[in-house]
Amino acid sequence: MLSVEGLTVRSDGVPLVSDISLNIGPGERVGLIGESGSGKSLTALSLMGLLPEGVTASGKAEISGTPLVGVPEKQVKSLRGQKISMVFQEPMTALNPLMRVGAQVAEVMTLHGRPREDARARAVELFERVRLPHPAQIARSYPHQLSGGQRQRVMLAIALANEPDLLICDEPTTALDVTVQKQMLDLIAEVAPALLFITHDLAVVASVCERVLVMYGGRIVESGPMREVFTRPRHRYTEGLLAASKMAPRGTRLPTIKGSVPAAGHFPEGCVFRTRCPHSSPECETEPELTGDGHAYACWHPGE
Repeated sequence: MLSVEGLTVRSDGVPLVSDISLNIGPGERVGLIGESGSGKSLTALSLMGLLPEGVTASGKAEISGTPLVGVPEKQVKSLRGQKISMVFQEPMTALNPLMRVGAQVAEVMTLHGRPREDARARAVELFERVRLPHPAQIARSYPHQLSGGQRQRVMLAIALANEPDLLICDEPTTALDVTVQKQMLDLIAEVAPALLFITHDLAVVASVCERVLVMYGGRIVESGPMREVFTRPRHRYTEGLLAASKMAPRGTRLPTIKGSVPAAGHFPEGCVFRTRCPHSSPECETEPELTGDGHAYACWHPGE
């Protein structure tokens, strides 16, 4: 469904995301994890053609054989919502507060040529599909009249409206309570044709995804089957993330990764993680390549 090779995102010549390559097959669920500032959302926005002004993408990216990067805006608009869709992190800012939610779902379909009345009826069907109670009544509501979980389901209905080949979810459950979060995750796993799930919550990835990509400093530093990466991490950054996500015994300090993600344009030469890595050596001043069959990593001193 999705093929990406050498994707690079720049702002005023400064690389924000560098040389990203990934593939997602039909029905496959892939997680993209990393700290805030790692470049996860920028990667997704570049695939959607939604980068802010002054930020550009280069490289190769295709959805079902159709190019996504380096093509005219008119072509990107024809693909957005049709071949590839995205569920954003905060529905209250993504939804139009002045439009009824049913009309917002219908609008996505009319933009791609569906008759208005047919689109409105289909919107109610989609609300039922994403398990919103009283779908016809919900369709006449404004975003502020709905709960956070209901608004997120509306966003999911918008993303599914034209039956896209790939669904991108960018932290779709962050603002939801645990019970609603579980319901949303089960629903996404059930309805997504193919899925790229962006999050910093490792437990969410473990419950939804089959394969995982670990991102740091605008680069993918480790990738592989979810169970193998989470039980046998090779890159020291992945190792640190997993250690920090575990519960510490009472009276002991929580494990942490020292420092913070460098600002864009200030990533160190060589391994982007070396200034925070406890195993750093002079060898790490040379950038390691992503190597490995199935379970790949870019680290000079991988964990055992």
